[in-house]
Amino acid sequence: MSRRLPPRSRARVGSPRWALSIGLALASIGFVGAAQWNSSTVRQTVISSAQGVLIIQAEQRQREQEQLRAQIEEAEDRVREFQAQSAGSQSATDRLNQDLAAARLAVGLSDVTGPGVVIEIADSTRQVPVGENPSNYFVLADDLRDIVAALWASGAEAIAITGGGGEGGAPAERIVTTTSIYGAGSAILVNQALLSPPFRIEAIGPGDLHERFLANPFYIGRLSLRIETFGLQFASEARDEVRLPAFIGNTRLRWGAPERSD
Repeated sequence: MSRRLPPRSRARVGSPRWALSIGLALASIGFVGAAQWNSSTVRQTVISSAQGVLIIQAEQRQREQEQLRAQIEEAEDRVREFQAQSAGSQSATDRLNQDLAAARLAVGLSDVTGPGVVIEIADSTRQVPVGENPSNYFVLADDLRDIVAALWASGAEAIAITGGGGEGGAPAERIVTTTSIYGAGSAILVNQALLSPPFRIEAIGPGDLHERFLANPFYIGRLSLRIETFGLQFASEARDEVRLPAFIGNTRLRWGAPERSD
């Protein structure tokens, strides 16, 4: 014979035990929620604080970058200024070098090339008559000075004299402001070089330098008369190109000095 189990007893909703359980559960939920909210608030505060520090640092870096940019721009301006000054200095240096080159050219300290004339003069081959002065039949220092003077007066820009006919690699003596030409026994001293005949005089000048030279009073006066009278050997011709060496020697004045303009 089967027996029935006794029916379960059901708790009533309004029982004090059930209300206490619900209260405890709600309290727990509220505590956890409050804790989570507090944690979220603190986290947001921390994050906001960190972001504030980063923002401050970023602003500082930005200001530093702006200062660096300003310094770089200033440095670039100074570099451009230095470059401009350097370019100006280089330009001034170039002008000075050009003026120096022109001055060296004018005083005979540079090799030169150009159209001109070649003149050769040598002692006479005639027999000296009895009672005549033998020196009349020789090329004299005055003859070379007359040739040089005639060339300068005819527009020559550069002149050089070579002894021995200019052959065999004999050095040419460039005529400059300090050049002296005078007799020294059987030779002629030009600058500091003793030259012997035949003499070769080369000059650079205008295209009609040769014609001007032959028409110049320094030539057609005493010199042409000596050539005709004593038979001095003489020849001259125009050249399309004449090469003259630079003067080699001392151009300093021993007693002269620049005058002060006070």
